[in-house]
Amino acid sequence: MGRCLLLLLLVLSSQVDFLQALQCFQCQRVNASGVCQTGASVCQAEGYQQCFLRKVYKDDTLSYGYQGCSSVCYSMTMFNKDVSLEEKCCSDSSFCNKF
Repeated sequence: MGRCLLLLLLVLSSQVDFLQALQCFQCQRVNASGVCQTGASVCQAEGYQQCFLRKVYKDDTLSYGYQGCSSVCYSMTMFNKDVSLEEKCCSDSSFCNKF
């Protein structure tokens, strides 16, 4: 009985991070050095939201980026002439969208 209870407590304690709400870095504009210029805060993902990180490149050089919570996010890279957009989505751990 004691072993079963100990095993149950061990399993539940490993799931505590799962039960906590997903938190994400949030910034309306991150400069090329990775410093938030406007709107630095933290958002809490709700429902089916994920953390996202978007980076905008011009001529293969990082120009700026965005971070936050979003219910519509697709990990992808898009190219258009000399500008490209890289979007990463994550929900595996809080603050997984670090710039």
